[in-house]
Amino acid sequence: MSWSLRQTRRGSLLHSYHVLRDLRRDTPFFRRNEDVIVSSVNLGVFIFFMSTLVFVLRADHNPDIVGYVDALYFTVSALTTTGFGDIVLTGTVGRFLAVVIMVAGVALFLRLAQTVFWPSKLRYKCPECGLNRHETDAVHCKHCGHLLKIETGGAS
Repeated sequence: MSWSLRQTRRGSLLHSYHVLRDLRRDTPFFRRNEDVIVSSVNLGVFIFFMSTLVFVLRADHNPDIVGYVDALYFTVSALTTTGFGDIVLTGTVGRFLAVVIMVAGVALFLRLAQTVFWPSKLRYKCPECGLNRHETDAVHCKHCGHLLKIETGGAS
């Protein structure tokens, strides 16, 4: 269980504004893939946090959950809505927990898929309307039409 808590701590550390600022400034790989990395970390932290919650709350009530790996297995099968049926959470708390895992997990997974498959955009705030995300080759803001002067540093 302490391993998942360490993973949760690492995930919250990644979301620290200072760490994100430093990674954006110092790491070109992170700048290019920031959305995918943050979405992956969010999904991973969610899976390990929910597995810990399932283990702590339901291990005493469910003989099928013997160890943390069983809780992780249930969480992933519920998250993917596969639900093999070999481990089932019973009672009101168990069913509510399964619903939370499915709804929130699918939303996080869809967010990850969105960041992987949609084209990346630049973070640049339009001085006129405040739109933060623009195409990499944008000359004008799509929202208000204002002329943008995005510095590229010579990179295409």
